[in-house]
Amino acid sequence: MLGQHNFSNQKQIELLQVINFALYKRHYPQDICGIVEKKIQILQQPAEAHEKDNADVASIKVRSVIILELLKKMQLGAAHNDLTKICKLIAFLTGNSYNSIYNEMQKGICFSKFHGRQIDEANKILAELNTLISIEKNKQY
Repeated sequence: MLGQHNFSNQKQIELLQVINFALYKRHYPQDICGIVEKKIQILQQPAEAHEKDNADVASIKVRSVIILELLKKMQLGAAHNDLTKICKLIAFLTGNSYNSIYNEMQKGICFSKFHGRQIDEANKILAELNTLISIEKNKQY
């Protein structure tokens, strides 16, 4: 499935582990041990696999909006859940500070010219995955 889109095996594993984690957490919210185990699998990815990609890592704003849009598609977005819970998930998945994510979400996420290349790349990846999700540069999230 993902190999058809020229994703490396490592990227495919990383993406599938994140999807596996999100789906597991949605379907088994009471299974704390299972959730923690799946999160550990994500965190155990070899550091060297990420070092060469650090220059291309999306900002927390772009990552947060992508997660927001994914949650919205799964009918788990802000219309269905408390913003604090969504921010906790984003902080948990990204490793960024809950407080900074929450503060950014409270005031609304706006993009600058700096985010343009990241948004283009995110939209390209989302299109390659055949999602109906895209990020708009001029929209406040």
